[in-house]
Amino acid sequence: MQFVVSALGSAGDVHPFIAISQALMARGHRVQMIASPYFEPRIRRAGIEFTPLGTSGDFEGLLQRPELWHPRQGARFLFEELLIRLPEAFTVTAALSQPRDTVLVGSSLSWGLRLVQEHSGLPAATVHLSPIFLPSASLPSVLPGIGDLSWLPVWALRALQSGAERWLVDRWVAPRLNRVRAERGLAPVQRVLSRWMHSPDLVIGAWPDWFAPPQPDWPAQTQTSGFPLFHESLGGGLLDPSLEAFLAAGRAPVGITPGSAMAHGAAFFAKAVDACASLGERALLITPFRGQLPLNLPAGTMHVPYAPFSALLPRLAALVHHGGIGTSAQAMAAGIPQLVVPFAHDQFDNAARLRRLGVADTLSTAAPVTEWRAALRGLLDAPGRALALRHCAERMSAEGPAAARIADQLEALGRRPR
Repeated sequence: MQFVVSALGSAGDVHPFIAISQALMARGHRVQMIASPYFEPRIRRAGIEFTPLGTSGDFEGLLQRPELWHPRQGARFLFEELLIRLPEAFTVTAALSQPRDTVLVGSSLSWGLRLVQEHSGLPAATVHLSPIFLPSASLPSVLPGIGDLSWLPVWALRALQSGAERWLVDRWVAPRLNRVRAERGLAPVQRVLSRWMHSPDLVIGAWPDWFAPPQPDWPAQTQTSGFPLFHESLGGGLLDPSLEAFLAAGRAPVGITPGSAMAHGAAFFAKAVDACASLGERALLITPFRGQLPLNLPAGTMHVPYAPFSALLPRLAALVHHGGIGTSAQAMAAGIPQLVVPFAHDQFDNAARLRRLGVADTLSTAAPVTEWRAALRGLLDAPGRALALRHCAERMSAEGPAAARIADQLEALGRRPR
């Protein structure tokens, strides 16, 4: 079979699809991956055929826009960018899709792939990396700028979610989406986020049931799998010698990262570095954007633009991060405590789920530095947390590679009679 895999987003969104693609290739299938050329070296290094969508400059320019990380407006800004590039995404995906023996695999925002599925009739799977993309009234997600509404009765939540989608989301997403659809002979749609964006063939929730239990109001075609972790170190991405030397020179440091796509985290880094220095903890700062770091780093502090988390995180004392699903899953697998400081998008919901599991504490980006110090001290000293950390890490290890289970699900989809 041939699989066309579309992965849109940051490194935390792309890396799991590299793992899934490698699992498919190991079974003899051909995989062609669509992503920003910003990730081309990583994808090609994994041995996967690559097709670019947009330019590296497009991606880098998007990361420089602070609107992307606004708690309430970030989602709208992201959908605006998605709709602008939707015709190109359709064209690129359609060009790779053969009329027979092709299965389409798309991330949550791979709407071009959904259009190709409808236009061509090819089988397709939507792979959601975060539970926030599966709205539920029985167990609602924690939304940025809104918070946790689980105290409301189910009927009220259902009415609230339906009204918000109909009168807010559909009013500014559906007209533009439907113009693109009409140009390709497709009928208009509504309920874009709760219905249309999910493939009717197969929806994969790429997390274990104990992280986000299946809900009765999820799409009926939803299957969960576990976290598809990308072990880049197995492909030659070993730690840089200077980083190895730093790790070996003292106690395990605290890792600090606002995510690979965040270029506006100066306050985040300033408070995290201050908290580590005041507690006498070594710190490792991980970001490709050096300009958001303090000018003068304390002794025992190092900066790296990038490091493969599967190799790095087991050697850290803790991780202070934004709550991206990929980072969260890697930290759980490594069995280290997490301090989550969410900015936007799915990060608030991921943080709430981590806290319920007992593996993380959460903090607001606006919290004063005194609270950062107290939170980090509590994170490192909390008695009893080791049991929760070990439990999660052992469960993930016992479940085996989720990428292989997702490959099973995708193969089964490809074998279904059409």
